[in-house]
Amino acid sequence: MFPKVFGAKKLLQKHLPILVWLPRYTAKDAISDAIAGITVGLTLMPQAIAYAALAGLGPQYGLYSGCAGVLVYIVFGSTKQIALGPTAFLLSFTALLITREEKSTDYVVLLTFLVGCVWKLCSAVFYSLAMLYP
Repeated sequence: MFPKVFGAKKLLQKHLPILVWLPRYTAKDAISDAIAGITVGLTLMPQAIAYAALAGLGPQYGLYSGCAGVLVYIVFGSTKQIALGPTAFLLSFTALLITREEKSTDYVVLLTFLVGCVWKLCSAVFYSLAMLYP
């Protein structure tokens, strides 16, 4: 399935942990994950909505910030125990951006997009170096 060039299989499994654990995933794991997901979701939703309100955003932005990170972490995450979602630290900078400059929520979306672009650029540099120096 994977080419044997530069140990591509190991490199992909190292950076995409879903390739390691998904083949061994069982129904028992799915039930446990569903219970944990419901529990965390019930905790995360009011927290995300409250953080969005404190930042001066609509509740939908809080829900997006709470869910999007978790969905991405399913593929790229490397540990089973982690807390994801909006934080007070990010909230304070986002609120500062909106209130100080009297900007709209479009700037928050742009800020989020640009942070994602910088993260992708850093990942590309890291992967390039990993291929050159395995």
